[in-house]
Amino acid sequence: MIELRDVTMSYGQDAAEPVLHGIDLHVRRGELVLLCGRSGCGKSSVLRLVNGVANGFFDARITGDVLLGSRDITYAEAHDIAQTVGSVFQNPKSQFFTLDVISELAFGCENLGVEPAEIERRLADVIRGFDMEDLAGRQLMQLSGGEKQKVACAAVAAMDPEVLLLDEPSSNLDLAAVSELRQTVARWKEQGCTVMVAEHRLHYLADLVDRVVYLDGGRIDREITGDQFRSFSDAELHELGLRSIHPVPEPVSSSPGGTEEVLIDSLTFRYPKASGPALEIGSLALPEGQVIGVVGRNGAGKSTFVRSLTGLERRSRGTLHLSGSMLSTPRRRLRHSYLVMQDVNHQLFGESVETDVVIGTDHADEALDAHVTEVLSALNLQDKLDRHPMSLSGGERQRVAIASALVCGRELIVFDEPTSGLDLGHMKQVARRLRDLTDQGRTVLVVTHDVELLSECCDFLLQIDAGEVAVAEPSSPAVLHRAVQFLSGARTGNPAP
Repeated sequence: MIELRDVTMSYGQDAAEPVLHGIDLHVRRGELVLLCGRSGCGKSSVLRLVNGVANGFFDARITGDVLLGSRDITYAEAHDIAQTVGSVFQNPKSQFFTLDVISELAFGCENLGVEPAEIERRLADVIRGFDMEDLAGRQLMQLSGGEKQKVACAAVAAMDPEVLLLDEPSSNLDLAAVSELRQTVARWKEQGCTVMVAEHRLHYLADLVDRVVYLDGGRIDREITGDQFRSFSDAELHELGLRSIHPVPEPVSSSPGGTEEVLIDSLTFRYPKASGPALEIGSLALPEGQVIGVVGRNGAGKSTFVRSLTGLERRSRGTLHLSGSMLSTPRRRLRHSYLVMQDVNHQLFGESVETDVVIGTDHADEALDAHVTEVLSALNLQDKLDRHPMSLSGGERQRVAIASALVCGRELIVFDEPTSGLDLGHMKQVARRLRDLTDQGRTVLVVTHDVELLSECCDFLLQIDAGEVAVAEPSSPAVLHRAVQFLSGARTGNPAP
């Protein structure tokens, strides 16, 4: 169905270093193939060859042959391939062209010249099949990340492609949305579609894949059957730089707990004109100087909690007792805390990486310069010091924001999804930096859907549900298993196909 013959590809100028070297790959009709490997290994580039994006949008230089069936598509235009090949990207917003769900579902079909009556039939099918009746009349901007990804999948399915390409589709999803994504992929496989998925999060696909293609440095290092892949231990996967295929990996030993506590008293927040509070926490004690995982389903109130706690929500009420200080106003809490947002583009303001990293520090001196150098080196950013933050990749920008948190010197530091889209190596790197903060006496809260990060470094688990605390206890295998079981639970209605 898909064949790559001795393909080498580079982006941009003729002298650019190739991102793919001598790729030979054959994907059979109806096969589900997982592309995996460390960040930068070439997974996304392989998908871009198949859907025509590499040639049409990235000015790629390609040698070798790319075949779709018997057709040579090496330099075919993306729109000429779209009727056969559908793509779902990491961030669904990057492939939305309209404002509402129904228009988005119809958009691809309209561009393919499908007759209006046939479009209506297809839309009815995907709305029913993806259990989207409650989304059909809504605006895209009103949807959660998981709901947007469902719309992206349904819009591609409505075009009725034979081949489906998914590029890290789970990276921004909570566990319940990942479960729905898995069911969608399983349904496509049952229908006989050919599916290729580039992923770092592997557990939801482990029992579905027919074959795993492991890339390293732009080359296919090895091909692994699905059965072989499912037999790998975590140690074997980690040696390859891959994440676990188990929903709940074994937790790493946590740090010894101290006797000091961070106390939260009567923390509340209410949106204007809302009938009830979005957040209501009467009294809560958290261990000081530890990594605290904050989990919950989309819309449970996690972001409201950390924004209120750090003083970013000015209408919040409550008192935070931290390091001997009683912080009873949002402004006072803001002076003692720091939040690294999920979308770090909202908090990068400087003309260079160095400028952004030192924003918020009190004064510059040799000790600060040495600390900045140490932090940037630990995050593999030492050669980006003078680069403009917006010229960096998404993962690099995320690490710049993390670096600024490490340098700022605040007592309470909160990270919102710091490992979204990161491979095993960079996830472990972030985990080590979080642990470094607690070694310095800081208290760290991590809002995350990444169970592997929780297993790697979290000492305490805080579960938020409907704006209240549902669980607050030291992390352990049993605690993590219960949390994952709850967070992965099916939403109301029938599961997506």
